Amino acid sequence: MVLENFFIHYKKPSQYLYWGESGVDIYNLSGNENSFRKSKSLTNLTLFDISSHQFKEIAREMVALDTGILLNSSQFIFNIFEFEKLPWQPSMRKEVVEWRVKKIFPENLDDYVHDFFCLTKKRVISVLFKKEIREKLETLFEENNIPLIYMGNSTLEIINQLAKIKKEAPDFFIEIDKSLAIMVFINRNIPYYIRKFRFDKEIGLVNEIIKTVNYVKNNYSLTPQRYFIASDPSEIDTNLIRNELTGSELQSIEIKPKDQLFFSR
Repeated sequence: MVLENFFIHYKKPSQYLYWGESGVDIYNLSGNENSFRKSKSLTNLTLFDISSHQFKEIAREMVALDTGILLNSSQFIFNIFEFEKLPWQPSMRKEVVEWRVKKIFPENLDDYVHDFFCLTKKRVISVLFKKEIREKLETLFEENNIPLIYMGNSTLEIINQLAKIKKEAPDFFIEIDKSLAIMVFINRNIPYYIRKFRFDKEIGLVNEIIKTVNYVKNNYSLTPQRYFIASDPSEIDTNLIRNELTGSELQSIEIKPKDQLFFSR
């Protein structure tokens, strides 16, 4: 299972731009060709209303090398669908999946980039992202002569990496970016439930995590217990969250740091 062809993907970038809730982090290859290190962080730059002038501030911190951009999930819409049977022919399969999306999605699908990935013979994950934002990003990179060779999503990157874990895999993970949280539940390396929500303080996040775990227990006949948190430790008190969740019989495990889960090579 590889969920990496959502946008464009010709080869591995030499630098990455991670665009979070209110700023960007720039990553460059370290001395080790297989790892990236953060070289610069810029704040107060939101993706949806970024201007050409503001993007020049970002471009000044980058070099004209093959570049990838990873976007957090605030502007993405995820759905996991189960089918009795999926057609083998790609065009028919796309038609069936889009029919299901249109049944629950009130907006015009033509305004979105829509891609989907087969998780099993009967299950797919559907991903929607506004064309307007993608086209704006492509234009900004082109105007600043920075080759953009890959666009991706942070949550899908984490799912990809967890699929490679054979032992000690978590039952779910919580990706946190400031006040945005994404919970992804996994069984045998395959996602089966995703929830995205916003929260105010850590205790509010804890309550939402417990509520979501109970929902999964009641609706999927599974008992998720092992989890890990993917977050920037400077933004949230993960120890407080773990301590609060321990009382609910949820076990925290350690996985690679968040950055390494984003930038596998």
